[in-house]
Amino acid sequence: MKKLFGGLLLLIGIAICLDDVGGLLVLLLTGALMVYGLKRWKRATTEGQKVVAVLVMGVAALLLFRWFPSVVGLLIGGVLFYLGWKVFNGGLPISLEKVTAPRTPTNETSFDADWRAFMDKQNKQ
Repeated sequence: MKKLFGGLLLLIGIAICLDDVGGLLVLLLTGALMVYGLKRWKRATTEGQKVVAVLVMGVAALLLFRWFPSVVGLLIGGVLFYLGWKVFNGGLPISLEKVTAPRTPTNETSFDADWRAFMDKQNKQ
């Protein structure tokens, strides 16, 4: 059962990572546009050249905001792949049984105990 669960996590992690590979290309394009815009802005001699440089960096910023969901997808896919690999190889002990803890009163005071004893005495009469 653990091997099946680990294999399922592996497959889901791989699928998520492969789906978000396009996000890496957007990151490279964003970086290139940002570097180009900064270089162009530093070398600008007129206001028109500075405006073009700022527009290029604005496009890079818009692409960067589009890229954030891909980063989250890659992180989730990587975590699922790692956990699946650990479960599949037996390195991560996972039990699918329900764990129950005994119920104990945590905030019981002497007044609560006295009141319960009083109510029990009243119910017996």
